[in-house]
Amino acid sequence: MIILRIAIYLNQMTEIIKILLVLPVFTLFLVSPINVLERSKSEIKSNYLIYNLGINLNTLFCFSFINLSIEDYQNFYYLFLIIFLFYNYTNLKKISDLIKNKKFILIIFFITFFILSLNIASNLNLGWDAKYFYFIKNLYFFEGFGLNELSSFEHNKWHPYFGSYLWSFFWTISFFDFEYIGRLFYLFVFCFALYSISGSIFKNNLSKIFIYLILLLTLFNYERFSGLQEILIFSFLIIISKIIFEFQSNNKNISFLILLLFSNLILWIKAEGIVYILIILAIALVNYQNTLRHKLIFLASVLSIILFKYLIYNYYNFEFNAQPYKLDIIFLEWNYFFYKLQNIIIYLGYYSLKNPIFLFGILIAVWINFKLKNKSIIYSYNVYLLLNLSFIFCAYLFRDLEVVYSLKTTLERIIFTSSAFYIYLVLYFINNLLKIKKWNI
Repeated sequence: MIILRIAIYLNQMTEIIKILLVLPVFTLFLVSPINVLERSKSEIKSNYLIYNLGINLNTLFCFSFINLSIEDYQNFYYLFLIIFLFYNYTNLKKISDLIKNKKFILIIFFITFFILSLNIASNLNLGWDAKYFYFIKNLYFFEGFGLNELSSFEHNKWHPYFGSYLWSFFWTISFFDFEYIGRLFYLFVFCFALYSISGSIFKNNLSKIFIYLILLLTLFNYERFSGLQEILIFSFLIIISKIIFEFQSNNKNISFLILLLFSNLILWIKAEGIVYILIILAIALVNYQNTLRHKLIFLASVLSIILFKYLIYNYYNFEFNAQPYKLDIIFLEWNYFFYKLQNIIIYLGYYSLKNPIFLFGILIAVWINFKLKNKSIIYSYNVYLLLNLSFIFCAYLFRDLEVVYSLKTTLERIIFTSSAFYIYLVLYFINNLLKIKKWNI
């Protein structure tokens, strides 16, 4: 009995050590290759953390096309980031001042990540889609294979591969060999996205931390990190909403570039990624704050990455769209159409009530449209709301599967993913209420 307790204790200590060691590796993807420190003072340029994440993940995306196993270039990439780290952060005093000034916030971020990581590490059950689709793709990359071999996997056609590639990339960290380490990176991106958006709206440190913790408690659910890919799209949509909302205060050239980088990632994670990227494109095109030049460049860029995906799928003999949709299915019988429509409305209402961010986001958007004369605050959200709801209805109206079964198995995850875009709006609304002043109009 004593030996068993010792073994359990040692195993627990091993899990703790693994999480503590892997955290600096994840952080490396935020702080390098671009210097995120302000030149004149010991502050972090929060948007530069986002830039680094977008650049690094898109670099890994490019590596996924190389006919080499992950382990052949993984350590070289870490070395590359570390070299830039030492090159950029030569001012030790500035770094020590930053840690001293932001010590409490950094501790909260790392503690929350650590606690949630223990929850994931102690519960290794994978979601249904993860077991039969994403994890198997993950194994292809883990075993050193590439896209050529992935084409032989029968169920590869249902969704793109990049989420599984990230899972495998961090699973194969040289000093570990544990599957869930890859999923902990999903958690890290999730925590960073929530912290980034709360920190950009609330300037008081206590307010930032409070909102960040509330969001974590509201949104964290182990099932989200059971190998399912929605959590990645959710996190990237949070970042995208932040970039779109802050267009007027940022360098638009950089903002459009980062927007494009994260849109590209979404396109390669799930099949519905193409819908979200088209919604983002629509928001950029109708936004009057964007110049015609920016709109045309962004339109050409989005169409280019969609075309690139089509060419890659054609080259590797992947199916570009294997989803069971038929445009003529609802016109066969009107009773069938109304049966589908009725169930979509019922289940959409039900799952909306279970998702406070989605529900409050829509309610706040509607309230602002009625209360404010100047719609500039809510313009992007109106476009998103209209197209997102249109996507949900069309997805199930034209889906060639029994509608109730489809709604029960997928709608909750679609609503969760879609709710990411409303988080900025909800927090902005709360911040203005706390200030007890009128909206900036």
